[in-house]
Amino acid sequence: MLQLRNPAAPILSSGSRLALAAICLSITGTVTSCTSNGAASSTTTTTTTTTPNQYVTAYKAATWGATVTVTYSSSCSISITTSGLPDYTPNAYYLAPATGTQTVVAHTSQTNTALAVVSYATVIAPALKGSTATINICPALATTTTATSGGAIGYLLSGTALFNPFEMNGTTPAVADNASYTFMDGNGVSQTAYFLDQCDSHSSGITWHAHGNPNCITSQVDTATGPSHIIGVALDGFPIYGGRDINGAVITVSQLDACNGINSATPEFPSGAYHYVLPIGVTTKYASLNCYSGTVSPQTIAQARKLACNMKLMFAMIESQQQSKPGDAKRSESAMVMPDGTVMPAGSM
Repeated sequence: MLQLRNPAAPILSSGSRLALAAICLSITGTVTSCTSNGAASSTTTTTTTTTPNQYVTAYKAATWGATVTVTYSSSCSISITTSGLPDYTPNAYYLAPATGTQTVVAHTSQTNTALAVVSYATVIAPALKGSTATINICPALATTTTATSGGAIGYLLSGTALFNPFEMNGTTPAVADNASYTFMDGNGVSQTAYFLDQCDSHSSGITWHAHGNPNCITSQVDTATGPSHIIGVALDGFPIYGGRDINGAVITVSQLDACNGINSATPEFPSGAYHYVLPIGVTTKYASLNCYSGTVSPQTIAQARKLACNMKLMFAMIESQQQSKPGDAKRSESAMVMPDGTVMPAGSM
């Protein structure tokens, strides 16, 4: 029987047809079949392979504390909701800027700010409240850095906020401006109140936060001389670490960029990744982050600024409590009554 050939089709030898057929079959996932004369058909499929973002994988593998709730609203978005409370046992008393008629017991070492004693249990804790931040956790380095501002600049796995290094005048590092005051409480027990506690942390009047390396938190995920692990996430999505490298060596400020960042290996990123470091024992402006290396949305920054330090608020609460209880003992030249009822004699001031 006579077979008619498509006049537009080229004449191929049997060898050429086999070769072209082999080419068609080798393009897996793009060309699904070839015609009998070796020409590709018009039916195609596309296969896409997605590699999980390395930062997202690390955050999901991290152990977040009991005082924080973490949800992932999208493949590159994390929502962090905190209680505002520290996840370690705080001290019974702290020092905060004095206001009104509060008794001054100490001054900060750099800015000479007048400080008074405040009870954690009866004044600080009741004022602490939670906050929520949504952060892009598929970060990329920006062409220019963005200065960190007052309020939260990141969140730690414990639920504690991280603030930039500055307090008081906005230029003096808080960890260099510390102070302490020791006194006997009403039960004859010696108490020491600090402006910043042993974790470089205190209350803003609204939320608990750190201004430097929080060893109460790093000690939960690191060994004494081993490498640092992720302890938090900055608002631009890059992870925050303690002060040791992959070999357990202490990282110096000279190894970091202007934002306390470095691209190096960590336990979570053995091939290396950009991350922030809170150096150990540093009391300069590099105790915390001065800037973001990635991009932060204006909305995220605006929300975080609401947590900025306002410790004088606590003393307004003290005065309000005392004025509302006319039967309570009043502060005089001979004694000061603390919010929890502890009487501090004048000799201890």
